[in-house]
Amino acid sequence: MKKALLLLAAFLMVNVTFARTADLFSYDKAQVQKALINADALDHYVSQAMVSLDKIDLANPVTANFLAQSDNNMMDEPALGIPGFVWGLVLGVIGILVVYLVTEDKEETKKALYGCIAGALLWTGCYFLLVAGATASAASSPGY
Repeated sequence: MKKALLLLAAFLMVNVTFARTADLFSYDKAQVQKALINADALDHYVSQAMVSLDKIDLANPVTANFLAQSDNNMMDEPALGIPGFVWGLVLGVIGILVVYLVTEDKEETKKALYGCIAGALLWTGCYFLLVAGATASAASSPGY
């Protein structure tokens, strides 16, 4: 009976979690269309004026409007929405590499390094506790 109640509680917790994140992937279609229209206008300007992206005239109203609307939110977000510390803590050196390659942000990579160091210290501490427990258990058990 206890197992059935525990299984039911776990099932309900998972469903509540999914219900909370249901609107996470919703978006405003009009806002996306507006951004795409501005991007198309910028693309048309670049192709007509034969300029590269680094030579774009910021005084042009088309480019100024597009650049004002783009927030560059991707640069402020961690890799895949997971903080760099967690990447380093869980995956170690591979986590640092992922953060470095995805974000190319020194601060986020530094957080991943700190997470890697914390993970190494945590695993080292667990190892010594395991060895100490095994040693104490072997010392207290009667020899055969």
